[in-house]
Amino acid sequence: MVSCAVANCKNTSAKISKNKDGITFHRFPRDKARRKQWELAVNREEAWSSTASSAVCSEHFETKDFYLTESGLRRLSVEAVPAINISPCQEQEPTISRVEPIDILPTDTEEVIKLKYKVHRLEIIAETRKKRLNLMWQGKRRLRKKLDRMKLLIKHLIINKKTNGKLH
Repeated sequence: MVSCAVANCKNTSAKISKNKDGITFHRFPRDKARRKQWELAVNREEAWSSTASSAVCSEHFETKDFYLTESGLRRLSVEAVPAINISPCQEQEPTISRVEPIDILPTDTEEVIKLKYKVHRLEIIAETRKKRLNLMWQGKRRLRKKLDRMKLLIKHLIINKKTNGKLH
């Protein structure tokens, strides 16, 4: 049985089903620096440290922290750190597993409802990725402009060096 390491979280693999509830458990990173980030993020007492079996449930990660593999599995990105619904003082935020479906009809079977949840979660992930991709394109354009300015500056420096070298 896996329990969530976040101090106020009661999620355990005994009570939660990935398929039914959409909640997954994620082991602490092996990298010491990232593991320390997670240990600080889970809001435990100072003497607490994670073990090889320590995990955090998906309720504490933002939607942008997840990606889908080619086979359709939801995975946690390498840079993800638990950040939401950590403390009772924090305002509760909706998570990837608690997304409301767009519309459920009385005639929908349980399988159809599950598929609607899945589609909606995938739409949210896709939208988040689209925003990140747009930000990356903007960054690329800014870097390209910066590179062009630096090339121009280098060109001017070379010309100035040649003309100054001829004068002396």
